[in-house]
Amino acid sequence: MSAVFKRGSARIQANLTPMIDVTFLLIVFFVLVSQIVEVENVKLQLPAPEDPATELPDDEQRVVINVVPAQPATTGRAIEYRVGSRRFAAGEEGVDALADHVMRLYSGNPTLRINLRADRDTQYEWIEPVLRAISIAAARTGESGITARVNLVVVKED
Repeated sequence: MSAVFKRGSARIQANLTPMIDVTFLLIVFFVLVSQIVEVENVKLQLPAPEDPATELPDDEQRVVINVVPAQPATTGRAIEYRVGSRRFAAGEEGVDALADHVMRLYSGNPTLRINLRADRDTQYEWIEPVLRAISIAAARTGESGITARVNLVVVKED
């Protein structure tokens, strides 16, 4: 004896599992990116020029060097230099290590642009070693055509 089963009308159901997976991946991505951006930013009081002759740099092919001020910042001294999460002392040894690090960055990307961030109260004697280290790093790569390009980062006020 054979029996015929009636199934009834077919219903369309949405499978939400892939959409939920993509949503969680996006959340993880944005959390990680926000932490990377926070590492590059040191709380500084940047100078605000009245009539800048420059334009905003691209985010491509760049590295940010922060001149971290001593506390209180009004002393004009710096305690260290930061490139991402790497820290370099403000003395000669730190500047040499910074030059070596920047040289490796130039070797990997000859068109690298460097953004230099410093507090408005930081004296030039603490900024000049960074500029010297960048220049030395570009020269040490041994490749012709590498030019040290440094952008001074300032606050744009609306």
